[in-house]
Amino acid sequence: MIACNAQEKDSKELADSINQTKDTVTNSADIITVRSNEAEFATNAADAGLVEMELAHLAIEKSVSKDLKSYASMMLKDHGAANDELTTLAKSKNIALPTAISTENQKRRDELIEKNGSEFDKKYASLMEEEHVKVLAFMEHQARKGTDPDLKAFAAKNVPVINSHLNAIRKIKKTLK
Repeated sequence: MIACNAQEKDSKELADSINQTKDTVTNSADIITVRSNEAEFATNAADAGLVEMELAHLAIEKSVSKDLKSYASMMLKDHGAANDELTTLAKSKNIALPTAISTENQKRRDELIEKNGSEFDKKYASLMEEEHVKVLAFMEHQARKGTDPDLKAFAAKNVPVINSHLNAIRKIKKTLK
């Protein structure tokens, strides 16, 4: 049992683990106020927002495309606002959120940081498209099937934003050489 716990968890896994523990406690101050799948939605949304902001900082620094730099600035603005809103919402529901990107997303970031010039731009655009397809799917699911009205509203509010990000990156990808 100890050996199983010896492996370090990343920030998202740790938040999910804390939320699962909160789901089983009896002290009312520590109880999570949403279903475990809704807490997992919140941790996934937070992780996605964190990685998109992290990669946006890289794009502003390394991209050779004016359009991608502009897109990255939009990522910082929009995902920064969404993360702030989600953080406030999570606190009100006693949901722990990750404070750093997951190990999986760290690997993707590390792959991207090795790229330069147009190679960087193509990889960044591909990562943004993949990420937004994934995020759009779980946001739409939460907006339709969520049971917590606040998280459901958060998802519904963000679906058009994520969709616009996806459309924008697809348009930019077509122009990259």
